[in-house]
Amino acid sequence: MSAFVASLAFFILVYVAAIALWRMVSSRSGGVENRFADLAVEVQLADRGLDDAASQERGVARTLLRWAHEHMPEPDIDNPRVEKVAQSLVQAGFRQSSIRSFEIIRIGSAVGLALVGAGIGWFFAGDTSSIVMCALAGGIAGIIGPTFYVRRRARIRQATIANELSDALDLLVVSVEAGLGLNEAIRVVGMEAEHQDQEIGKELAMVAAEISSGRTMGEALRSLAERSSVEDIKPLAATLIQSEQLGARIGPALRASSDALRAKRRIRAEENAQKLSVKILVPLVLLVLPAMLMLIIGPAMIQIVRTLRT
Repeated sequence: MSAFVASLAFFILVYVAAIALWRMVSSRSGGVENRFADLAVEVQLADRGLDDAASQERGVARTLLRWAHEHMPEPDIDNPRVEKVAQSLVQAGFRQSSIRSFEIIRIGSAVGLALVGAGIGWFFAGDTSSIVMCALAGGIAGIIGPTFYVRRRARIRQATIANELSDALDLLVVSVEAGLGLNEAIRVVGMEAEHQDQEIGKELAMVAAEISSGRTMGEALRSLAERSSVEDIKPLAATLIQSEQLGARIGPALRASSDALRAKRRIRAEENAQKLSVKILVPLVLLVLPAMLMLIIGPAMIQIVRTLRT
């Protein structure tokens, strides 16, 4: 089989994988996130040996999940790679117990895309080398895809929390100045922000739950900074801890932190606006400019070719 056909099969495989990955990342319906959470819950249920009527309705998916759970070794938390994956999952909004389900998804996607790649290579080329090359490309895409999705989701979530933090601090200032304590203000603001489907609301609700469970304010805020990995939260946590230890007023400290965060957000918006003129050059040169040249020069070239033929 010719090298052109093999190259064409490889290009089609990479194109299909890229489109599938883009659809998964850019989807707003939440199907991937919900499915990921469902798989984590199913793994936990399988670990505890719970079999109820709802789990039995899963059928083949439940059987395959249990088989994968039984044959998947326990992740080594002390391993730097596993620790990095766990940190990425937490930053992306998943629980640390999702490590095993994440590994199952990686293996399943690698095997599935490898089979798809082998099928494409067999259909377009038919020789062994093309099948192996397409299967290898599909397997690599299946391994890299989930990791890329989790890291991208973590970056998006960090940017979202950074943008929502100043508004949450304004609500905290109003609540504290109205007479609420800091713990109660965090609980109220977290609950209201969580009802608005804001990421900062989920984090503040978790901070309030940790404080209610017996952890100190400093430990809960440090856990928030480590869990979200947002640089703006670390100085805020240090300010609140210092104000609480020294007995200073929390309201002015929160207001100063809110003004500083709002100024940083304005600076980031201006930087993104300045970068936009450079980023727009890529689609302009690759997509818009060739189409304009075809519309402008195309008729003239057709007329020149017709003239030369005559």
